[in-house]
Amino acid sequence: MLILLGILGAVGAIFAWRMALSEPEREPRIEVLAGIGGGLVTGIAVGISALFLEQTLGEAQKYAAWRANIEIAAVIPGFTPGDRDVKGINFSGKVLHDADFTGADLRGVRFRDADLRGAIFDNAKMQGAELIGANLQDASLRGADLTRAELESANLTGAVVNAPETTFKDARVDKHTCWPAGVERKKVHAATMYKADAERYVPVPESPEGDAFLGGQQAPVCDK
Repeated sequence: MLILLGILGAVGAIFAWRMALSEPEREPRIEVLAGIGGGLVTGIAVGISALFLEQTLGEAQKYAAWRANIEIAAVIPGFTPGDRDVKGINFSGKVLHDADFTGADLRGVRFRDADLRGAIFDNAKMQGAELIGANLQDASLRGADLTRAELESANLTGAVVNAPETTFKDARVDKHTCWPAGVERKKVHAATMYKADAERYVPVPESPEGDAFLGGQQAPVCDK
């Protein structure tokens, strides 16, 4: 209907313009036609704007409702945000088995003590993410960027971390961080540990203390 009215308005305006050129003595009729045409065109523009605004508000309300449900839920197996923005959502303590965060922007997102067994974080942006005490057992971290992520007491048993693009540069770990067996040494040594006497984070030592992290055998939380 809006398209039809738009066409009629345009035809009326064109017809008025042609009459103005060929029959200037019919000025009143031309003004009426021009007014009708202009009014229809203006009405169509307003109608389209109103429809667009209504659709935008509808989508915003749906997103707000979805976000609210996620924030109050304690167990969300198979969670998949898709293209939705999850920044600012607090996932701490939630059970998110087999969640799919592929390619998600998780910079600074909180996952403290979250159960993320089997979750997929392939190519996710996880810079500065809070994963203290998180259970990432059997999770996939192919291509994930965990630069400056907080991984103290995190369980990475069985996690896929040896992809070339996966990085733990300056990630914060401690003696309770559980690494997967066979993890590349360079990934572990790219992380940092808090050195109490220096009151700052330093790279994980190459040896002999660093070897205790490989395979996670020294971490008491490896059997989560």
